[in-house]
Amino acid sequence: METLDGGARVGDAEDLFDPPPLKPEPEHPPLYMRDVLARDPFPPPANMFEDQQAYLGSGPIPASRYFSRDYAALEKEKMWSKVWQFACWGHDIPNPGDIHVYRILDRSVLVVRQRDGSVKAFVNACLHRGRELCETHTHQNELKCPYHYFTWGLDGSHKWTPAKWDFPQLDEKKFSLPEIRVEEWNGFLFVNFDTDAPNLASYMGSRFLDHWKGWDFSNRYKAVHVKKTINCNWKAGMDAFIEGFHAFASHSQGAAISCEDIGQFDIYDDAPHMSRFILPLGMPSFRLDPRPDDATAFEYMCAGFLPEALGTDEGRLQPGEDARAGSARVARKSYVKKYGIDPATVSDSEALDAISYFMFPNFMPWPTLAYPLVYRFTPLEDPDWCVWETMLFHPFTGERPPSCAVNDLGTDGSMVDDATELGGLALVLHQDDVQLPAVQRGMKNLASGELILTETQELRIRHLHKVLEDYINR
Repeated sequence: METLDGGARVGDAEDLFDPPPLKPEPEHPPLYMRDVLARDPFPPPANMFEDQQAYLGSGPIPASRYFSRDYAALEKEKMWSKVWQFACWGHDIPNPGDIHVYRILDRSVLVVRQRDGSVKAFVNACLHRGRELCETHTHQNELKCPYHYFTWGLDGSHKWTPAKWDFPQLDEKKFSLPEIRVEEWNGFLFVNFDTDAPNLASYMGSRFLDHWKGWDFSNRYKAVHVKKTINCNWKAGMDAFIEGFHAFASHSQGAAISCEDIGQFDIYDDAPHMSRFILPLGMPSFRLDPRPDDATAFEYMCAGFLPEALGTDEGRLQPGEDARAGSARVARKSYVKKYGIDPATVSDSEALDAISYFMFPNFMPWPTLAYPLVYRFTPLEDPDWCVWETMLFHPFTGERPPSCAVNDLGTDGSMVDDATELGGLALVLHQDDVQLPAVQRGMKNLASGELILTETQELRIRHLHKVLEDYINR
């Protein structure tokens, strides 16, 4: 496989994915994630044992949902206008007058830090002739339309009308900017266009909020934010990031250290907008033939977490250690070096594993130190395209560092591996970058017109479509 070192470009999917040696598929997984968690010397949070692999059937999903303009119109009318959706990280607008412009399809919202530190959100349109008040993220002392200088305060109250004498019909006391609902969770700001929707806490559900009590992002800052416009439907992007089933084939370089075939996939009746997966690292896939031994798997993990330890005593398994225990040891040491924190008693799972939550429709926070990620796929008017964002939230000590600038790769041919700030994650995401447009094209050629899904490993895709259909059929 051609490497990406030195800026080399890998253009074809076939160049990216080396097929690993395969064992015959077992009738059922030889181990379960709950068994791995139970062996952890530092007990994981109790919520991680809430194994809720419910049954959502084995039926197909219509492929047209991913490219039909009629279906996209239904999503826009019935779903996007009703749901709580992640607009921005609150610390991106820390000061009074800081403004974030959030766009979703043909809607545009101003998220504005107020003088008292609170946040308000407004429709991003001048009440005169509709010109956007702000086109990009900015800092202003007031909200002034660049077209004719109609002016509002940061709180949306009307301040000034040009040629006031020529607008006898205006009641300036009622000429405030229309507000959009905005609420905060864990530093993230969400908006909702529906005035009758339940509040954000009710939407998320008590189970989700309880799960996250131990994962506080108040000690995190946004260290990386990469944005790319990609040729796939927003759901096709979401699908790839809420299942681990594709990892063995699409990210085969990780098969020696990733055991996605025994992952845990959870949905909950009492939290209908939420799902989760837990995929174990530090142990090789059971599909490999031969399956690497512990020393080999540990060497791979050590190379990723603490490469300077390779060839030293620290880079060798200690007496009584298996690959996972050794990987957790070097991972903790890497966090001391990288973040200046000592997670000595953090569970092995939180130190190593891919733990991904999903809050419908498109918010994906990962709580752990190993992958401090948030993903988001946002639709565009053309259902064949969406905006893909990858963010990394790192722990810090002392004063909070400022949020990073957004690296917008646009549509000019740049690919995710051009974002060097992603580090080792860049290769993994580049492989998705190659796959997703091919998925979007291929779905249109299905003779059956249907997508066939697993019952368990793609359960979260079934869940996404169930919730989406619930909104559309209301």
